[in-house]
Amino acid sequence: MAVDLTNMPRLEPIWAIMPVLAGPEMTVAAISDLLAQTIPLRILVVNQGVDDAFRARLEAIAEEHPQVLVWSHQPALPSLSATWNRALDAAWQAGAKEAFVVNNDVRLHSYTVGTLARVLHATAAFFVSAVGVREPQFDPTLSEADLLKGLHPDYAPLSIGERTQFQKGGPDFSCFLIFREAHEKYRFDEGFIPAFCEDLDMHRRYMLGGDGDKIFSINLPYLHLASQTLKQVDSKHRERLERQIQSGSRAHYEKKWGGGVNAETYLKPFDPASAVEGIYATTPYLQAHPAEV
Repeated sequence: MAVDLTNMPRLEPIWAIMPVLAGPEMTVAAISDLLAQTIPLRILVVNQGVDDAFRARLEAIAEEHPQVLVWSHQPALPSLSATWNRALDAAWQAGAKEAFVVNNDVRLHSYTVGTLARVLHATAAFFVSAVGVREPQFDPTLSEADLLKGLHPDYAPLSIGERTQFQKGGPDFSCFLIFREAHEKYRFDEGFIPAFCEDLDMHRRYMLGGDGDKIFSINLPYLHLASQTLKQVDSKHRERLERQIQSGSRAHYEKKWGGGVNAETYLKPFDPASAVEGIYATTPYLQAHPAEV
């Protein structure tokens, strides 16, 4: 029987996790969107090394809104993956069954988390994301009813592996809802220091593990300002981060998968014996020939 997305029971508060490195104004705007969601959230802002003035501003928001928590690690955690893992672990230890993970360079409709939660539960997927768009494509006045019309009109619970009209395509790791079981099975690789490629690695492991159909995006837009974090740090810090990304994250990906993005050869991480040329993360071969990862 079809599931009515507009008439599902109200969920318990969902943990929302937002790592922050730079960009006070866009971060405050993103937090305001989380506070305005149509379902209750427990918001964890993870300070990854902001300056003192920005930290004080975040802590003032937390004092004003009891549903907001601020973590400040000294020193900062070494990678975005480590931040995601630690924050998700905290949510699970607090009893959460799912968690919303989002960048700070976004703007969200008020029903974003609620819609993702309904889809996640209705499909029993592992991971469901919205789709990042630019300002000309983002309509802040779009109603929830209009949004739901854009999803599958007869939204029935589906067996994993079945593709339906509402699915947009591959996952978007800047705005996603994830089940606890998914994170327990596929933890983020903390070797991508400081950031970048951890999302591609995760998607590849889902595909190789035979769970590619459990991780997808839906036709739910959010405004993604994109790459604003690097743009908003000072030039010396940005140059240092870019060097670290190349020598750390990108090098780790190549070593792990026998090639860079869209040039992977390994079906098992760090295993040259598993090499097969041209088997990329988006090819059907991965789903048809899952490897133990």
